[in-house]
Amino acid sequence: MKSSRIPEDVNKYRPGPCTEIKSIGGHYYVYMYNAVRLPSGKWGKKTGKSIGKIIPGTGFIPNKNYHLFLSEDSQDDITVLEYGQYALIETVAKDILDSLKQFFPIDYASQIFVYANILFANDFVHIDQVQNYYEQSWLAQEYKPFSFHMGRTALGTLLDHLGRRTQRTSNYEIAAVKKSSSAIAIDGHAIRSCSEENDLGESGYKFHLLKEDQVNLLMGYDVNTGLPLFARMYRGACNDKSTIEDLSDLIKFSGILFVIDRGFYSAKNLEILASNDNTYIIPVPAHINVYKEVMRSLKYTDSFYYRSGKKHARIEYMLKRISETDYIYVFRDIDENEKSRFNYQHSIGLGKSGYTSEGFEKYKEYFGVYVLQSNSAMTPEEIFSGYKKRWGIETFYQYLKNRGDYNDLMFQDYYKEQGFSFIMLIAGQIHQKMIEAIKLLHDNTISIRDILLMARCMKMEKRGNVWSLKNTRKKDLEIFAKLGFEPMQSALD
Repeated sequence: MKSSRIPEDVNKYRPGPCTEIKSIGGHYYVYMYNAVRLPSGKWGKKTGKSIGKIIPGTGFIPNKNYHLFLSEDSQDDITVLEYGQYALIETVAKDILDSLKQFFPIDYASQIFVYANILFANDFVHIDQVQNYYEQSWLAQEYKPFSFHMGRTALGTLLDHLGRRTQRTSNYEIAAVKKSSSAIAIDGHAIRSCSEENDLGESGYKFHLLKEDQVNLLMGYDVNTGLPLFARMYRGACNDKSTIEDLSDLIKFSGILFVIDRGFYSAKNLEILASNDNTYIIPVPAHINVYKEVMRSLKYTDSFYYRSGKKHARIEYMLKRISETDYIYVFRDIDENEKSRFNYQHSIGLGKSGYTSEGFEKYKEYFGVYVLQSNSAMTPEEIFSGYKKRWGIETFYQYLKNRGDYNDLMFQDYYKEQGFSFIMLIAGQIHQKMIEAIKLLHDNTISIRDILLMARCMKMEKRGNVWSLKNTRKKDLEIFAKLGFEPMQSALD
């Protein structure tokens, strides 16, 4: 097909019929086209894929789509795919995908799960790099019948959808809360924001560490099952206590025991956390009057043994009623107190700055002390044990920071960042499912990373029109079987 705009010394290299040359930015690209009947009844053309370019004086240079023009199989298609780690995650976290399908159309649910799967398997991957991981994985073959894509534009659209049309994400999170053990830890986590035009990025309380603006991720976590339940992004300068009202309006909690840190302590928040048959356990900040009053008259009146796993400790305590519903509990872990005394004196001996004999005498009685406020009817032992379970969310945030590497999100768009918090939630749920699965091995020397590296060795290789499992090891397969994962041996293309 000739055009007066295309020079003759370029047009002469046109590779054949049903192709056209387009001049774009001073370069000449060749596209296929098909004849189509227009609504008017006349014939027109529909431009197809680019099959190469023409360099004047050199000739036609085909690209990876040229085989389509020749009606041949491509010689450059990927024939070996990453299989093991992604298939393992799909098996272990199958119920998460099933839950997503209850609240999202199957295409969206699958795209969300695939995105989270890639993030979990490879640690944090920036949005413009996900496509490469997807194309090289078995996921691309498995989800080929679906209409979604995993490129930067497609994922940007997904995140915008999740952050702007929030009803489905909210319903998913509300359902997770309803299915939970009703004991929830809430905490915030500061994440560096490396974007100059971020509606959420601001200088926050961790600026001296991050050296950049931050966004604040707030997450809820089931203290008994370890499963993350909900997530939301807040402005970098927003402190923890200012988020509770918005969160409670979004989720509509009822009958929940909240186990939260002192950063959420305020009279208004305690009122919110006590509404709708909810209860709370929260440390009392040292500057609060009730803290000072209780500590002035501190006298331990009883004790109990606290057990966690193979460890146990003797806890002495006192309690004081401060209202019709609330008590202050002062607990002291005697073993922790003794260890802290030893470490403090050892630091004095080493000459460490800030450690003095005067300081030791001032603080020695307060080492290992927990001052908690609660409106729950639980026993003192249950109050203490319930609060200690809050540590699980700190461990989860360590995963986000260190193993997950969610440290520089680089989003400029408010909606995309809110949408990504939901993807982080799903990746966090996958993480917890993997923790539960690893426990089935009854081997403390094997970590999640070990299992993923072991699984990553397995590849799917295409020969003819059959994909076959390659690079397996009997020992690994025996371990996977204990996790309920049996790798697929072969599949037709």
